[in-house]
Amino acid sequence: MTFAVALRRYWREAALALVVALPWLSLLVLGLVWLWQGGHVLAWAAAAAVLGLLAVPLRRAVRRRAAGDARLALGDLAEPAPGWNAAGRDAWAQVLAIADAAAPLSFTSMESAVALVRVTIETVARRFHPNARDPWAQFALPEGLLLAERLCRDVRREALRHIPGVRAMRLSHLLWVRRQGMHYGAAAWQGWRVGFGLWRAVRATLNPVQAAVQEAKDFFTEQTQHALSDRVRAYATRLLVLEAGRAAIDLYSGRLVLSDDEVRAARERDRQGLEEPPAPVRILLAGQVNAGKSSLVNAMAQEVRCAVGPLPTTSGTAEHPLALEGRPAVVLVDTAGLGDGSASALLRHAARADLVLWVAAATQPARGTDRAHLDALRAWARAQIEHRPPAVLLALTHVDQLRPAAEWVPPYDVATPVAPKALAIRAAMDAVGRALNLSPDAVVPVAMPPGRDPYNLDALWARIALELDEAKLVQLDRLRLAHAGIRLHELAAQLGNAGRMIVKGIVEG
Repeated sequence: MTFAVALRRYWREAALALVVALPWLSLLVLGLVWLWQGGHVLAWAAAAAVLGLLAVPLRRAVRRRAAGDARLALGDLAEPAPGWNAAGRDAWAQVLAIADAAAPLSFTSMESAVALVRVTIETVARRFHPNARDPWAQFALPEGLLLAERLCRDVRREALRHIPGVRAMRLSHLLWVRRQGMHYGAAAWQGWRVGFGLWRAVRATLNPVQAAVQEAKDFFTEQTQHALSDRVRAYATRLLVLEAGRAAIDLYSGRLVLSDDEVRAARERDRQGLEEPPAPVRILLAGQVNAGKSSLVNAMAQEVRCAVGPLPTTSGTAEHPLALEGRPAVVLVDTAGLGDGSASALLRHAARADLVLWVAAATQPARGTDRAHLDALRAWARAQIEHRPPAVLLALTHVDQLRPAAEWVPPYDVATPVAPKALAIRAAMDAVGRALNLSPDAVVPVAMPPGRDPYNLDALWARIALELDEAKLVQLDRLRLAHAGIRLHELAAQLGNAGRMIVKGIVEG
């Protein structure tokens, strides 16, 4: 619709707007006439231009402060979700970089906001699917529907919190506003542009100096108004990027498929093949031959579960569910001692483990085998994109045999050691931690001397308890991946339901 056609069609509305606005517009004209008659036009325009120049550095300071305040206000939202794996955390770092670099959006046009969201989503998608032709499209339809459901729920919550009178709004109200914009918006905007352009031309013809000063003043006034809105715009822009990035990570990492029913079904499948129901967390015991894995299993189970002797007693893999009163329920997976060619077997077991408990003897001088297998495990863990790798703890056994060998009167204070035995235990912990590249708090000294009570198992259980939350997240990743893909029984049920719906529609039609 051209301006002339719109004016002929809506001249009554335009006349009404002019009648209402004319008294206020006359104040501007009368003020300029008063300044002109008093000879103060140039002084007023120069003062306005000087103040406008002063607004430039102030605006830059306001924009920097607005960006910093937005980061501070959204600090909690900037933290990565605890359930994300390494790929999710890497993608989140990229999202934060986008949020830091994004200029505040004007929000007068949705194109800039949509473009920023698209960049955020595509960045996350490429992190999870770097080799895909269309990374953004790598999600299943149920996941997309679940994401839409979650976003609608979140938008509803925020609307009820922040939009006044939202409960009284009807779709008919929004449609009316849209119709008014379609009918009058283009004509009103075109009329404003033409009228203001004519006014600027007349002003430049009557007094070029005043017009130039006024143009400078208008420019700086507009910049100042933008600066005053930078705080809200910076906050809204950062919030938009963070929310879009968080939703994208949940979508492309596959976390949206972790519904309660699906996780329960995956757990049922994980139970198959075991004689007893497994505990929530699977702990893999790994270490060299005669490191004390079997003895540790017996001590933790408070009963004999494994044969113990000077020769290797574990030739395969044995799973031991533990559900002791006052202890977290776990499944100990005892494996054969490490040796040549056992790295691949270790990685297979690690893929089904939620926590790794490495067992090393304090009296063993050779650490090369342990370090080589641990390095292989770490390399495998770094290569995991969708699967969160299990954490590694170290049970340092045979500390009762350290010098002085004849002394064994526990307990020993290894945090601030004074006695010779405590100093020896502390030194062994630090040496093994350095040799195997493990943090000191991941090393727990234990002992299972024959005919005596086990030493420091309470501390080992306490350290395991600290890792339980992380181990459960590892388990969720493992169950999610096991649940992924096409399942024949589900496909058959879906085909049956679709067939019944089609037949019912034909019969009723």
